[in-house]
Amino acid sequence: MEKVSIIIPVYNAEKYLRECVESVCNQSYQNLEILLINDASKDSSALLIEQLKLKDSRIKAIHKSQNEGVGAARNTGLDMAQGEYILFIDQDDWIDSNHIADLVELLERTQADIAIANFTRYYMDEERYEIHIADQDYYELELTPKEWFRYQYGQPHNLSSCFTVPWGKLYKKSLFENFLYYTGRFGEDDRGTWKLYLLSEKIAYMHRASLVYRVNESSMTQTAEKVEIFSVEPVLERIAVLAMLGFDISQEVAAFKWRAQVNRDAKLLAGDIEAYRDLELKLKLLENDTK
Repeated sequence: MEKVSIIIPVYNAEKYLRECVESVCNQSYQNLEILLINDASKDSSALLIEQLKLKDSRIKAIHKSQNEGVGAARNTGLDMAQGEYILFIDQDDWIDSNHIADLVELLERTQADIAIANFTRYYMDEERYEIHIADQDYYELELTPKEWFRYQYGQPHNLSSCFTVPWGKLYKKSLFENFLYYTGRFGEDDRGTWKLYLLSEKIAYMHRASLVYRVNESSMTQTAEKVEIFSVEPVLERIAVLAMLGFDISQEVAAFKWRAQVNRDAKLLAGDIEAYRDLELKLKLLENDTK
């Protein structure tokens, strides 16, 4: 039974961290290393982490003196990790009791490098779950990276989100040998996960929602501006790399066009004429290319 290192970045998480960590401790798969990376929280998260450590010897923690962001916290966790497999969870989410066991079984049975599960959204304000996958909907896929890039576009049931986010997945640790998460203010998911797919030979997906993603107004994806969430830079990098590898980039180009339009309009409203004109030029070049 291989050890799984679970990395949980923590910042001002006193409201939800206990529920998250207890869902990990209560997994049916027990060979775990639970890494809590306290990113200089200003609330009582540090105290809560130390209390949780006393209850389960598998929990390890580091308390940073300076806030560096979730990407840097994940990198710290990767440096600490001793397990053969890596799994990420966000501090305010939680997982079903068989989440890790199911992912390990899928990864090992299919001999994949990454195993992926789906997720359910929980809307805090409405106290409502978005149930979108029933037991009878279950299926599995074994895909090459090229097939996974193509499959996820235009699919229902959160497939594009499953593609982008780092959580809800089990990775072979060897994939991270030369990989670091982006440490800027926002966008580490968009800039990173797809590169891990390209480092893989096989990706396995199970159509089961075994993680609950908490949607609340204080989460970064809710408070960040749309132009930060849908920045054009990650798509440009992805297009460049995929084109060199001979992938079909038509869907990526379509994604760039949409993001460029969002960002172009925002730059104009903000009075950033130079950035506006640069995006307008790129869109014109793409328009001419289709004529």
